[in-house]
Amino acid sequence: MVLEEHIKDLVFQFKEILDTRQDILSCFCKHGVQLEGWMKGELLYFLDNEKSAGRIAHFDREVLMGIGKRKVDFKVEMSTDSGVVEVWIELKHWLIGDQKGTRYDAQSYFNDPTPVGIKPDVEKLNEVPDDAKFLLILTTKNPGMADWSTGVDRFNEKFSPLHIESLTTPADFPSFYYIGLLKAARADVGEYTNTQR
Repeated sequence: MVLEEHIKDLVFQFKEILDTRQDILSCFCKHGVQLEGWMKGELLYFLDNEKSAGRIAHFDREVLMGIGKRKVDFKVEMSTDSGVVEVWIELKHWLIGDQKGTRYDAQSYFNDPTPVGIKPDVEKLNEVPDDAKFLLILTTKNPGMADWSTGVDRFNEKFSPLHIESLTTPADFPSFYYIGLLKAARADVGEYTNTQR
């Protein structure tokens, strides 16, 4: 099984947990908040259980990238057909809806060059020499196919040579949330396309 399929399987196992958190995730949206720390806590507990069950080899959080004090949210070691691979993951939580009188959709986050968006995260991940670099974006609520796909396309146009590929699709998630799994790369490193249209 290729690495992307392993990561997608992991995301869909995590989805089974978040499917049971409708009241919490709907509350986040209702009150217009983004709680990335909550997401980190849920993912930490999930990864700890995955390691105990032997489905991942190892994981660590807030991993130093080498030079300076820059960190990546999670590094997960996964067993694949070609051996153990280190997977680097940055997390985001985006509100899809109203916050203090301002409306937010996925496109607005994808177009934002500040840390509110993902441009700095993709740049940081591209400093990692490994190819296994991903962003895991929890949205509350589900942005829908058109908003998500347009946002991915606009990111790739606006911030080239940075490039992202969506490996999950909003159609596979309930209305109250979505887990967007994005593979990060530079356009000159490989030819990726947004296959989730």
